[in-house]
Amino acid sequence: MARVDAALVLTFDNLGEASALERGQQQVPTRRDPSVTRALPWLLDELDRHDLKATFFVEAINCELYPSAVAGIAARGHELGHHGWSHEQWTDLASDAEREALVRGMAAFSGLDIRPRGFRPPGGELTSRSPGLLRELGFEWCSPADGDARVEDGLAYVPFDWELVDAYHLMGSFAALRAARGDAPEPVAPAALTARLEARVTSGSGLQTLILHPFLMLDQAWAAGVSDLLGTISACARDGRTWVGPGGAFANSLRDPGR
Repeated sequence: MARVDAALVLTFDNLGEASALERGQQQVPTRRDPSVTRALPWLLDELDRHDLKATFFVEAINCELYPSAVAGIAARGHELGHHGWSHEQWTDLASDAEREALVRGMAAFSGLDIRPRGFRPPGGELTSRSPGLLRELGFEWCSPADGDARVEDGLAYVPFDWELVDAYHLMGSFAALRAARGDAPEPVAPAALTARLEARVTSGSGLQTLILHPFLMLDQAWAAGVSDLLGTISACARDGRTWVGPGGAFANSLRDPGR
């Protein structure tokens, strides 16, 4: 990792119908969710066009539902991270269920010859058990909400701020969280969010972790915003203002600052 004043960890969360199945909004998988069949191919092409590499935090059930898509993300040079089995609300899990979600997920990724080193808890919060479990199972880094970038007992923390999560701004279901954090409860328009995020990534210093969701890119207005945002991020990386890359690479730099 280059020694620069600013670092942007580029990440994408969720895939397919995992969350809808977990919440009971959908009873059986379609195996043709548009976030996989439409948004993901477009997004991968955009990342290639802008010469950017990222971490995709994917629910492990997608290794069974969409094995070609998951393998295709890795084949394009991106990092795969573990995002639960089917987007369980992580802090609601009992001890056995938390372990099972991690172990079952690792087995599913292993079936595609993929070994995730990073974990992001669905909902953003780890349990008190999570760090020990992650270390035991061989994870090298995690990405919860808030906190400082650091290494504790060999586990690197690459945190995120809700302000850099597209779903936080765009979705009505985040109204309560926005209000609790002192933001307007109404969703932000895509064009306004594009401008806001571009201002953050161009003026920030230290670590910023960006989280974008492929399913939201099915909206053409937001897809256009994402394309513009990726162009801005690429320009920041090219001119040396900001280091941009996957979370695993940033975690390595935390563990070994001279790397």
